[in-house]
Amino acid sequence: MAKHVSADQVEVARNVDLIDYLERKGEPLKKEGRYYRHQVHDSLVIKDQMYAWNSRDEKGAGVINFAKMFYGMSFPEAVLDLNAQGYKVKDNYQEQKPKEPYQYPSNYEVNDRTKAKDYLTKERKIHPKIVNWLDNKNLIAQDKLGNVVFKWKQQGEIVGADRQGTSPMKDGRKFKGIDRNSHGSAGFSVDIGQPNSIYLFESPIDALSYWSIKKEKLQDTRLVSMSGLKRQTMIGEIKRMGKEGHKVNQITFCTDNDKAGREFITKHHRLFTKKISSCDLPIRKDWNEVLIREFQIQNQSKIRKSRLVNVHHR
Repeated sequence: MAKHVSADQVEVARNVDLIDYLERKGEPLKKEGRYYRHQVHDSLVIKDQMYAWNSRDEKGAGVINFAKMFYGMSFPEAVLDLNAQGYKVKDNYQEQKPKEPYQYPSNYEVNDRTKAKDYLTKERKIHPKIVNWLDNKNLIAQDKLGNVVFKWKQQGEIVGADRQGTSPMKDGRKFKGIDRNSHGSAGFSVDIGQPNSIYLFESPIDALSYWSIKKEKLQDTRLVSMSGLKRQTMIGEIKRMGKEGHKVNQITFCTDNDKAGREFITKHHRLFTKKISSCDLPIRKDWNEVLIREFQIQNQSKIRKSRLVNVHHR
């Protein structure tokens, strides 16, 4: 598995022309007007750097995202693959065109939050008080497709968003994506009190799961989702804390307990002194699995107690 990729490698990968990448991979494409259609997966169409695989409800933009979706690569694997062959880059006009600023599509929001809240509390077992708090703070929403929207806020401004599906797609998976033009070094974050420490997670769900488990212990801290294992988000949040006048006394890595998560910690904890850097890995794969398992154990305990009470009352 690929380990770390540099910002320069990411920039090269982002500018690779998607059509050239696929053609040199041997994918059979046919031009149809302004679009290209895959000749094996005929519901997969591509225009410029955008793609839509209609039979699988997969839509997105960018060659890195396509490589992850189509080839099942991790982010580092995709970046390294796109750096490997000297692929054609996007034309000069596209390359020089500045990135559009992020604009939160508020018209996609709906007032009814039922699906989003039910998904978070009932399926993911996030504590209801936390979910209601996030809703009141306008940090979560529900869009027209029923997705949970996790808003990335900085100084009150929405600079990006994660979207998490609440219903399975045709292939059984749930949609998961990041809004186009989301701030590259930001992520979903939550402040508990006046933050003087940072806890780093791979997803908003894991951050909220951790909070649900340790809600009595967490004080004066910022929970940050890196939406994967993104060094730039980690560095960006540390810098933001300083700009906001918060001294960072502790950085805790709470990644998934898998090879990629452990390698990320090993590589990046060296950036800080041992006094500042620590890790708290879940005993299962991720923090949401830990939360769900704790809920199951508590539920089983309640059932046993109820049975004992009924036996004594007979």
